Amino acid sequence: MRSLQPLTIGLLFSLTSLNVYAQKNVGWEAMVDLASQFSNRVGGTEEEAKAAQWLVEQYQQLGYQAQVDEFQFQLGEKTLTTRNLEVEIKGKSEDVLIIGAHYDSVPSREGSSGFTDNASGAATLIGIAHNLVGKTPHYTIRLVSFGAEEMGLHGSIHYVSAKQASLGKVVGMINLDTVIGGDNLYIHSAHTVPYACDRYNGSEFNSSKSLRDTLLVDAANIKTIQYDLHPKTADYPEGETGEWSDHAPFACNGIPTAYIEATNFTLYGKDGYDGYSQTAEAKFWTCYDKATLGACDRNEEKKWGQIWHTPYDSHAQMVGDLKEKIALQFDANVELLSNYVIKKSL
Repeated sequence: MRSLQPLTIGLLFSLTSLNVYAQKNVGWEAMVDLASQFSNRVGGTEEEAKAAQWLVEQYQQLGYQAQVDEFQFQLGEKTLTTRNLEVEIKGKSEDVLIIGAHYDSVPSREGSSGFTDNASGAATLIGIAHNLVGKTPHYTIRLVSFGAEEMGLHGSIHYVSAKQASLGKVVGMINLDTVIGGDNLYIHSAHTVPYACDRYNGSEFNSSKSLRDTLLVDAANIKTIQYDLHPKTADYPEGETGEWSDHAPFACNGIPTAYIEATNFTLYGKDGYDGYSQTAEAKFWTCYDKATLGACDRNEEKKWGQIWHTPYDSHAQMVGDLKEKIALQFDANVELLSNYVIKKSL
């Protein structure tokens, strides 16, 4: 496995350096449209298939040809069909950097349209693709949209299995899952304790912090948003994360990973300081106690500051008072990753 070489910054940039206004039009509108038009894009359903085709068309409008890999997976006794999408942008090097995000959602009967989880990640890929038009990145970039993540990481598990022959060229994988909405933007690495890699057909666990740390160095140059390592918790060392998202199959196959996530590990949530309470905004709590950074009454609390998989995870609920914050988060993510992959060609 080739190692990821640290990329050094030759340019200080701000959120305006790559035409934020055009970026908003392409990426932001894609996020709104994906969540609004396909609010029930559950893995293995017709609506997920329609969402995938819609994403293919968005890439076509930017001049890219997305490769579609359709495959089947088991859900109990059911055999369902989903698909991954891949856009490859040739770089100066044959070494490959993967940036991935799932595009499916939980069932809309829960009230969620998957706006933050994970139209935000899927649309960030489109924003990056827009910024790379006409540019040659250092690494060859693969932008991968995974299907059926919410059903059990099926898209990323299949991708790693299908690409075994070429994984030796992959220097890293950046996972984008719920990258707006929460109070803080974190960049994680895989846990130092190996995941249950048998599930991912992997036997070479990689918990390297190299990709995470190079992203954090670059993120310090974005002045409008701060990126952090999450604080140490009872279950996780500082800056390390579990296996519940699409980075896990890559880490289990020897690939350095980084994972961008918007949440808040300082909140005392339903099950402690686990990041499942994403925000201290009052509307997301029955009653929020600023002194304890948690519920006023833990026996009476119903909301717990949670966005994912709730009725709050929709465009209608997340705009308004929160629009400026989430727009800054979205732009910062696109800007950080766009500059990260192109800066050696500047």
